Amino acid sequence: MSGGKSGLPPLQGDQALAVSPADQVWLSASAGTGKTQVLTARVFRLLLEPGVNPDAILCLTFTKAGASEMANRINAQLAAWVRMSDTALAADLLSIGAAVDKDTLTRARRLFARVLDAPQGGLRIQTIHSFCQSLLASFPEEAGLAPGFRPIEDRDRIQLARDTLGEMLVDAAQRGDTRLSANLEALSLKLGAEATEAFLMRCAAKPDAMDALVGDIRPYINAALGLKTDEDGSDLARLCSDALFDIANLEALQDSNIRWGTKTGLENAAKIQAWLDMDEAARLEHLDLIWLAVAKADGDPRKWESFSAKVDPDYFDKAESLYSDCRALKDHAALVAFSGEFARALEVGRDFAWRFAEAKRQAGLLDFDDLIRAAADLLSGRTMAQWIAFKLDQRFDHVLVDEAQDTNPSQWAIVKGLIDDYFSGQGSKPDRFRTLFTVGDFKQAIFGFQGTSPQYYAAARLRIGAQAETAGQPFLDLSLDRSFRSTQPVLDMVDAVLGDLGPAALGIMDDTLPLHEGRQGPGMVELWRPIGEGLDDPDEGGEGEDAEEWLSGADRKFAQGLAERIAGWLDPQSPTRLWLERRSDGKPGWAGAGDIMVLLRRRGDLASLIVARLYASGVPVAGIDRLRLGQPLAVQDLIAAIRFALQPLDDLTCAALLVSPLGGWTQDELLAHGYRPEKRALWPHLRDLAEHDPALRAKLEPLYALLGMADFGTPYDFLEQVLTGPIQGRAKLVSRLGEEALDPIAELLGLAQKFAVSHDGGLQAFLHWFDAGDEEIKRELAGQSEMVRVMTVHGSKGLQAPIVILADACVDPTRKVDSSFDWPVEIIGRDAQVTLPVYSLPKAQRIGPLAEAHDIAREADMQEHWRLLYVAMTRAAERLYVGGTLGKKAKEPPKESWYAAIERSFMTLGCDWIDMGEGACRRFGSDAVPIPRADEPEAVEAASAESLPDWALMPAAPEQRPPIPLAPSSLGKDDVASPPLTGPDRERAAQRGLIMHSLFERLPALAPDQRREAARRWLARQHGIADAAEADAIIDPVCAVIDHPEFADVFREDALAEAPIAAVVGPNVVSGTVDRLLVEEDRVLVVDFKTGRRPPASLEQLPVAHVRQMAAYVAALRLIFPGRAIQAGLLYTSSPQLFLLPDELLAATKLD
Repeated sequence: MSGGKSGLPPLQGDQALAVSPADQVWLSASAGTGKTQVLTARVFRLLLEPGVNPDAILCLTFTKAGASEMANRINAQLAAWVRMSDTALAADLLSIGAAVDKDTLTRARRLFARVLDAPQGGLRIQTIHSFCQSLLASFPEEAGLAPGFRPIEDRDRIQLARDTLGEMLVDAAQRGDTRLSANLEALSLKLGAEATEAFLMRCAAKPDAMDALVGDIRPYINAALGLKTDEDGSDLARLCSDALFDIANLEALQDSNIRWGTKTGLENAAKIQAWLDMDEAARLEHLDLIWLAVAKADGDPRKWESFSAKVDPDYFDKAESLYSDCRALKDHAALVAFSGEFARALEVGRDFAWRFAEAKRQAGLLDFDDLIRAAADLLSGRTMAQWIAFKLDQRFDHVLVDEAQDTNPSQWAIVKGLIDDYFSGQGSKPDRFRTLFTVGDFKQAIFGFQGTSPQYYAAARLRIGAQAETAGQPFLDLSLDRSFRSTQPVLDMVDAVLGDLGPAALGIMDDTLPLHEGRQGPGMVELWRPIGEGLDDPDEGGEGEDAEEWLSGADRKFAQGLAERIAGWLDPQSPTRLWLERRSDGKPGWAGAGDIMVLLRRRGDLASLIVARLYASGVPVAGIDRLRLGQPLAVQDLIAAIRFALQPLDDLTCAALLVSPLGGWTQDELLAHGYRPEKRALWPHLRDLAEHDPALRAKLEPLYALLGMADFGTPYDFLEQVLTGPIQGRAKLVSRLGEEALDPIAELLGLAQKFAVSHDGGLQAFLHWFDAGDEEIKRELAGQSEMVRVMTVHGSKGLQAPIVILADACVDPTRKVDSSFDWPVEIIGRDAQVTLPVYSLPKAQRIGPLAEAHDIAREADMQEHWRLLYVAMTRAAERLYVGGTLGKKAKEPPKESWYAAIERSFMTLGCDWIDMGEGACRRFGSDAVPIPRADEPEAVEAASAESLPDWALMPAAPEQRPPIPLAPSSLGKDDVASPPLTGPDRERAAQRGLIMHSLFERLPALAPDQRREAARRWLARQHGIADAAEADAIIDPVCAVIDHPEFADVFREDALAEAPIAAVVGPNVVSGTVDRLLVEEDRVLVVDFKTGRRPPASLEQLPVAHVRQMAAYVAALRLIFPGRAIQAGLLYTSSPQLFLLPDELLAATKLD
């Protein structure tokens, strides 16, 4: 028989033991050791066993991509076996340790057909969520679910949660329940809207915890904090009484300070006396009077040793005693305050959780957590569980769990329910062939945000091993440490880093970590010097015509340098072109774009900038592995088309659509045709002009077409017509934005199809649904073989590349914005423990049990931080590069950063800084500068691309910034008393005003002695103003204003420049950008700059338009910052003079 060739590599060592079909196997597999090969070989061995049916095998994977890859690999191999020669087939079977007799060969050839004919449609290779959904669909009544339930999409989940919250508040108002609304208001003011929503969703994700909090919640919290269950703070003042407070020690301390006789001592004594003269309540309120006598502002003890021992040798003991008393009292008061605050927050969270669960139940919806929880309950030993287990017992004889380290306790409970009978009853008898196979790696547990932990993995191994031992069944605890991916030098550096960190840093309980054995061949690790802010002028990015104006100069420099370096690696004419001993296709050759992977800890502006710089350098790049559906410009343009079709009188939408690729206008055309009388909408204005202008009518045809399609068909039909109909939207978008626009366009169409299946309504309903959440697109970059891949480390799991770059290795993991955590709490009166969600707390409130829970959570975060580094480093097969940027004030990488850990290992290995022409670096490896050998064949040149049409070779027109929307600055005609300039003078004056605004935004952040020189450089570079006199004419008034002592608050370091403001004020939408915004605890100062030639001399002469503009900002800020005093000012820079606007003046010009 002829056919294909043998393709399976022979298994070695523990690999061969792990595929033994009769044994229970727990396999620990380090990165690159061939665990997917072993997993598929195990499936082949099971299928080859007589009596094993394909539908009796269940493979549980972590991701859909993993499930798809495994299924494709298995099906392709089984298909190859059908027509493979006997010799080749026998070689494959020998490679996986199977017999090669005639019966086995025959059985192997028939497996493909047997799998296709299996009752369940083939092998069951599923994610755990997919399995739970199918399980619950088979037993909906037993699970207490409505038949026909469906998983809820993220966007539907967000919308349903918001609807539930709104209904909860309406219901509370109708019942006169002011407590609920007051509690929610307090929570929102404390956390902000986004964090409040996140807290409520965390409560909803813990239904068991919410159900356990019966009745009044505060006693549970008090007990968990070590307080009396009925403590509410009313008795706190009594702790400051003469009877309970150590007054004698305090008076002795006072006497010592008096005898000291210094200014500080006398001040301390006076404060102590003032405190002693107060009643108990006042003493509690003013406890800081005596606290600060022995403590610094940050709460640490003062250096009492400086107190003269000659005055009072016992002063140290007295001060320490007072410090301890005050510390205990302050901590006690803080715990009491937190208990009340947190209990009120949980009341809201509990009510929301109950209502959200009921809303999902009525709609027949389940989220991912619900799927796992319901399936675990179904198999956990409750009513009907034994019958369910019996039914499943007849179905699955062999369970394989991939990525077991990323399985959380609820998911382990499901696995337990599936396999418990393997070790007892009929399932443990010799005539019943049933097995469990798990594969995972402690070091690659990186999904803690999904509730996973290496400890759960370890606990499952101990439990299952004990079950197998009790049942007298073989249990093989095996490990794979030989990498077939990375060369030895790369793994030597990995081992050096892990050895320096130690197992405990990764959360691993073993005394030592096994060393890695890599494949032979050249390999190199290179550490680049980090880019610091001090290396760049902060304004290198210019006027900010794109998103890069928000990025630091260091990020821009790093991204540009990285793009240039990669371009050099790929350029045949470059002296830095890279040669690889093994490219992605397994052959030697010059590096290609598909051999490079850029990894980052998190998605953000730096990732987008790297992609943009690679595009600009002519490097093929696949884009970012995940993106928000609302972010790509192509999606924004299509959504603008929907908005215009629904509301053509919205000027911002109309203008944005006109200058988009769909409208095809330039900014100049919009300005030429868009000028119109005040309060005249843009679309009717253009429509009227078009009646007498055929050329303008032709330019408006796309908009007329959109309006003609609005009332017909589904949202999908509308979008498809925009893309492929007369407008030819897809072609226009791709022409302007490039082929990378195709993916988000396809995703938007898919979303419109999802909407049509599960929702009623037209464009308006779809738009409301779209705006409810931001769909995240997961782009599978594994198949992008000829492009550089830019992705997060989490997204790279399971992938590899010959060249890997860690691009943000200097990130400080200790500076975590969200410090929320889970708090295990014992429920009083019953033998139960629940986990409560706690929002981010300031350090002063993290006391006792709260500090302990917070520290445990942060320790777990740090352990995952180091495990993530292991995953990142082991993606590299031959070359690993490490770089990053420093923060504004940092002089070196943070101590806990990846960069610092890797650099310590470089120094331990004796690798000093060198410069080989591409910048200073440290290098480690057996072949630091690989050169192709003389006997190597020349790399085959890629086939020439098909000829492209002329338009594809023309550069796209530069993206224009859309016009400024209607804002407070356009609320009235500018009636300032300055005669209008004409001609070139007018243009120069307008340009001068814009330049001055830019300098007002940039210069305050610099030291005073650096401002003038920085401004001169910026004017010369950005605006070509090299003449010193011309530059000084602009710089002098700007610096005079910034340096003016009366305007100190306006230009404080913590004041925001160019701050966006948006709010709904009555029927009006206020949206604009203010020049300076200072937000304090009790006051908000908003100031707008005016650069007119003739400023007003008094408040009475202020232009009404200017005052009306500020009145709109004040109205918006009063909604954004309720309870704070809002102060508005107009700063006329030519005087300079600052007018603070009284409330009476603002009220006279407020919005209608």
